[in-house]
Amino acid sequence: MGSSRRRGRGGAKAPRLEGKAEGLWDAARLEALTVYQGDVVKKTKAGEATYTYWFASWREGGKVKNVHIGSTKKMDEAAAMAKARKLKAEALGLEE
Repeated sequence: MGSSRRRGRGGAKAPRLEGKAEGLWDAARLEALTVYQGDVVKKTKAGEATYTYWFASWREGGKVKNVHIGSTKKMDEAAAMAKARKLKAEALGLEE
């Protein structure tokens, strides 16, 4: 009838697992963002010029926040994603 296995509350494991779960939650929040290219048309003396920039967007406090990351000529998508994660971590008060 009885099991020889002890069923406890986890003892010292619980705080460690809670800390690990919180770290995973923060990591998931940093990954929940979109990086995309956007065209910006600027007026110049010669007419209009179109420039392409990296932008990132994520939800913050129930609203979507859009952030300019940088020029597509100066960074690739991986660098833009890394910069976007850093900016989001700063905005949310998280350590990356």
